[in-house]
Amino acid sequence: MKTDKHKKLIILGGDTDDNIGDRAIVYSMCNELRNLDPQLKISILSNNPARDRVFFGATTIPRSISHQPEMFRNSRSSNLVLIGGGGLFQDDDSLVKMPYWGIRTALLKAANPKSRIIGYSLGVGPLNKPISRLFARIAFSCMETVSVRDDLGKKIASSLTKKPIHLVPDPALMLPSASEESAIKLFKEHNIPIRNTTVVGVALRRWFHQKGTIVPHRYAVKYRLRKIPGSRMCEKMTGLLAAVLDRIASTYNAVIVFLPTYTVSHEADDEICRQTMAKMISRKKHLLKITDPMLYKSIAGQCSALLGGRMHPTIFAASAGTNIVGLSYNQKFFGFFKLLDLEDNVISIEDFVSKEQSEILFKIIAQAIEKRSDIKPRANKLAERTRTFNQMIIRSLL
Repeated sequence: MKTDKHKKLIILGGDTDDNIGDRAIVYSMCNELRNLDPQLKISILSNNPARDRVFFGATTIPRSISHQPEMFRNSRSSNLVLIGGGGLFQDDDSLVKMPYWGIRTALLKAANPKSRIIGYSLGVGPLNKPISRLFARIAFSCMETVSVRDDLGKKIASSLTKKPIHLVPDPALMLPSASEESAIKLFKEHNIPIRNTTVVGVALRRWFHQKGTIVPHRYAVKYRLRKIPGSRMCEKMTGLLAAVLDRIASTYNAVIVFLPTYTVSHEADDEICRQTMAKMISRKKHLLKITDPMLYKSIAGQCSALLGGRMHPTIFAASAGTNIVGLSYNQKFFGFFKLLDLEDNVISIEDFVSKEQSEILFKIIAQAIEKRSDIKPRANKLAERTRTFNQMIIRSLL
């Protein structure tokens, strides 16, 4: 009988269907690993198998309960299971998340004790609840290798396992960019001036519902299981941001371009951007809905600075050479900005709203606009660190 000698791996990660950040992570993983081994066969999970088979160049397994047996069969026949990257090991949005990944990892190992499971550039923390830390321990115990994407995650992971923890920066840093021409064309189509113009990108998100509840936010919205908290704080946030962005627009004669990245109903980044735009006085404001992460990176590269209320827009911008400012809803912002020696460029969104830190945010954005950027070499250095880890993975398959 003829056997298939091609090496196989399966990637189990976040919401690659709708979240542009997660799509960038998985695309970068697939692209870089295949560059190292063009014969490598990669499988992923998807709610849109036909589309994602083409986009990722991978075998797609439907993301549904009925297709779990197929996922386990694929895992058993794979040489390697990669869990990650992205913020999988945390409990600030749902207390179910960590048990889900802990049980899932344990079942994969139980189904095939010889399976090789690697935690790949995991976002670890916060893990505030004992039950979350317990299931993280279980997951780590099933992994051959554990890697996390920043030092804060490494500190937490090190307290939950005796295994060495590798620091592997977010794989989206390796994302290729669409052409500069495609970005300029999109700006022109929306009548957005960029030549000799200060352009400030803005990527916002809601954050007030992240209270560590049992029911994940997406299901609470979908099935109307509870009232979604935070409307008052959200109203205050959009007002404060509108005032800061108006001041930036006036001071620098700047165009403000809103760039939402997670626009499904339970996240609705585009809606929070529109609410902020509606409160702005300046007329130099635009909204672009982009679904291709490579085009998003190219657009970010045309900006003078980017304000990110989600982390991956800042990753795209930094790797494209654009100065970044972070509005953090999670420790991962501080971890990523620290890797770039930009700790002073990120503030807590909760502090921004509750302490009304408009002046602080204005000064950080202003400095990002005015300061000559050397951020791209630093981002490239982090990307090379992730590529080195990928090389280790491929060598282990030989």
